[in-house]
Amino acid sequence: MRLVEIDKLLGNEIIAKDIVCKSGVVLLKSQSQYRLSYKEKLQEYNISYVYVDDALSQGIEPVSIVDENKRKILTNDLIESINVSKTSLNINMQSIKEIVNSLLEEIAGKNMIYDIMNIKRNDEDIYEHSLGVAITSLILAVKMGLKMELIKDIVMGCLLHDIGKLFVPKEILNKKETLMPHEYEILKEHPQIGYQVIKEDPHLSAVAKVIILCHHEREDGSGYPLKKGEDLHIGAKIVACCDVFNAIVSDRPYRPGVPLNEAVLLLRKERLNQEVRETLESIINFYPVGSAVLLSNRLIGLVEKNYMGDLQRPTLRIVIDGDNYITTPYRFELSKHPEVRIMQKLGNLPPRK
Repeated sequence: MRLVEIDKLLGNEIIAKDIVCKSGVVLLKSQSQYRLSYKEKLQEYNISYVYVDDALSQGIEPVSIVDENKRKILTNDLIESINVSKTSLNINMQSIKEIVNSLLEEIAGKNMIYDIMNIKRNDEDIYEHSLGVAITSLILAVKMGLKMELIKDIVMGCLLHDIGKLFVPKEILNKKETLMPHEYEILKEHPQIGYQVIKEDPHLSAVAKVIILCHHEREDGSGYPLKKGEDLHIGAKIVACCDVFNAIVSDRPYRPGVPLNEAVLLLRKERLNQEVRETLESIINFYPVGSAVLLSNRLIGLVEKNYMGDLQRPTLRIVIDGDNYITTPYRFELSKHPEVRIMQKLGNLPPRK
C-alpha cells in the first residue's frame, strides 16, 4: 500500500485501510473504490491522507506505533479510570498502571519512528490528548535512555497531566475562537488544580505529581504556574515538549493541525529544553512508509523502510525514472548512495502518460 494526500487522489483508487472518523464510524471501508465525490466529506473530518492499494505498492506495509483499535481501547480505559464531579476526583490508579504497562508492551524495546500517520490528529478531547502525549513521551524517554522505572512514572504523569482541565468550564475548553485574556487565565489554573486534587494520593509517584504541576513550565522561567527554569525535573521537560508538539500537529476546535515540517519550526520557537527537543526531532519522520519521494537523480520511489539512525535515507522502491514508469520496480537503499538525496515528498505518484 502507499500513502496519498486527499487532494492528489484521481478517483477509482482502492482504499487499503478503513478510513475512520473520530467517533469511530467507518467512512470508507478497506478495498472500497474511492470516488472524487467523497473528497469534501473526508475533508470535513480533517482527513488529509489515505492508504491505497495497487500493484506498484504491493508488499509495502506501514507499521503503527499503537494499533488504532488498541488506542481506542486504551482511551476508553483511561476515561473509565477517572471519575470527576464538580468538586472531587476519583482515579482508579491500578487501571492507570495497567494502561502504562500496555503502552510499555507496545512500544518499549522497539525502534519506534514517529511520523504523521502515527499521530492522532483529532485529540482535542482531554483523554485522547493525554494518551497521545504519553505515547510521544514514552518513545522520547526510551530514546533518551532513561531507566524503566522513571519512564513508567513519566508515562503515568502524562496520562494524568491535564486532569485539572476537567474542572475548567467546557465553554472555555471547547471555544472555537481565541480565548479572552480572563479566559486564558482561568485555563492556566489547570496545572495547580490538577496537582491539588492529586498531591496526597500515595499511589502516585512524586515524578508524576511534578509533571501534573509543571508541564507548562519553560527553561527560561517564562512558563506557569511556578515560573521554574533550569531546575525542572527531566520528566516535566519531556512532557512539556511532547505536550506542545501534540497540540501543534493535532486538529483543534479553533484550527487544523499543522504539517510536521512547520511543527518542528514552531517547536524551536518555544523555550523548551534543547536536548529534549532535539531528541524529539530526531525521531520525527517526514517520509512515512508508503509515501512517494522525488530524488536528486530524478528517480521517484516509494518508501519501503525507515531507519532510526538516519531518517533522511530510507530504503525505496523505485517506480519512475525521469518521466517514465519502469517495467520492473527495484529496491534502492539511499544509505548506499551518499551522492543521492531526497528532494521532495510527493502527495501522489504522477499520472501515467
